[in-house]
Amino acid sequence: MDDGTHRKKSSAALKISLVVLGVLVLPAVIQAVTAGTVGVGALSVTLRETSSTTPTSTSPASDDTVGSLDGAVGTTSPEEAPASADAKVLTGSWKQARGLLTVEITKVENVGGRVKVFVTAVNASNAKMDLPVASISAVDDAQRDYGASEPTSRWPVSIAKNSTINGYLELDRKVGAGATSFSLTFGGIIGQLAPTGGAVTVTGIPIPA
Repeated sequence: MDDGTHRKKSSAALKISLVVLGVLVLPAVIQAVTAGTVGVGALSVTLRETSSTTPTSTSPASDDTVGSLDGAVGTTSPEEAPASADAKVLTGSWKQARGLLTVEITKVENVGGRVKVFVTAVNASNAKMDLPVASISAVDDAQRDYGASEPTSRWPVSIAKNSTINGYLELDRKVGAGATSFSLTFGGIIGQLAPTGGAVTVTGIPIPA
């Protein structure tokens, strides 16, 4: 074989090698441009800068609200407002029991004719009872009628089975000047084991003067 023929074969082989190399390299170049990596699997190399973002999450704050006490056993008490400096106060125990419900008045405040009554209610039954503020009324010894002020009273309403609640009720208007005592009625009591007639009345509650 002469030198001319050998050179022609070498040149042809080089061209074929370059074509094969181009076929192999071109996909890698395309991969590097589009995906930012060169290679396959463990032999791949990352060419593009990557940034990581740590996700953050927030937990909603839980509200300390008074929920249903049905099925619970214990005592529920709203915050007691401090007595005014010019309040006239009487403490004692005036109570009435009907069936498995007992209502007790423990304190009465009088501020310029505005009367606030502090109440403890005990449910000794195995079922929840509700004592709605809208159904609470009072009558003084001069036969003047009152309701309980819903905006200014602090009364839990619901009593779970075998539980006690505490709160206070403010009469919705000033007591008459000549009134010395009153009765307080919890009407419209709701519950499977509520007192017969759905009402409890505490009588002979003195008005501080």
